[in-house]
Amino acid sequence: MEEKIDEVFLIKVSSINDLARLASSMAAHMILMPIYRLMKNGKSTYFVQATYKDYYKYYGVPLVYYCEIAEDLNPEKAKYVLIRTDETGEKVEVSDKIKPGWIAIPIINIEEIPKFLPS
Repeated sequence: MEEKIDEVFLIKVSSINDLARLASSMAAHMILMPIYRLMKNGKSTYFVQATYKDYYKYYGVPLVYYCEIAEDLNPEKAKYVLIRTDETGEKVEVSDKIKPGWIAIPIINIEEIPKFLPS
């Protein structure tokens, strides 16, 4: 008998900047939220997994925020998404290393769609 997996809610965001903003918001709580990357058929999907925590009826419901990018960044050069906000505004970069003063969010490459996600 196969175990039933609860429904996951997919939420498409406009850009990797949105994912970086979401993932970096958890850093203040000392929670690391990596960005996952799945490369298939010339397209890359980046996603962040979270759970709904604010409304009692939906507490614990899994949420996956994602964006699709047609042309992928070089995987050897795209190991981190860096984000920094200062008086000049928000800056988001993709890099192969971290920088002082920036929040570094690791990009984790996955080989296949996790079973809990619709394919």
